[in-house]
Amino acid sequence: MKSRLDRVYDKLATNKVDLKSQKVNLKAHKVALGLIDNLDYDIDTIEDQSGLLSYLAYEWHEEKFEEYRQAWMALNDEYQHNASQVFTFDDVSGDVEKLNEIKAKAEELGLEPSDVYSDWNEHMQRLEEMKEADDQYKENEREFRDWS
Repeated sequence: MKSRLDRVYDKLATNKVDLKSQKVNLKAHKVALGLIDNLDYDIDTIEDQSGLLSYLAYEWHEEKFEEYRQAWMALNDEYQHNASQVFTFDDVSGDVEKLNEIKAKAEELGLEPSDVYSDWNEHMQRLEEMKEADDQYKENEREFRDWS
């Protein structure tokens, strides 16, 4: 690979520049050419980085920002306005009390709660699962609020 100095001399030779005939101070050229060697980055690196920066500035940002905006709006709609209209545990917690009343009355009669209400166990299990999911939902909402 040719040094920068060799490439400059090649260009000078191609353009048929005669340094002696133009009475150019060769020492000044050596100093000026030496400055080229002090550049931090070569033209190929600058070209690559410039292309990447241009892509990030114009295309990538627009695409990712739109994705971010859409995701933020969906999360905000859900947590601010209950967009899914899902029940929370608070909405159904009254059933826990009623199921416990059924259990107490059944036990007074010497029966299992499922003898009185065949879906008692499954109903209670679904409520417990809903409570766990509701706790996680609230944690997710807190995380969203704290982050945004």
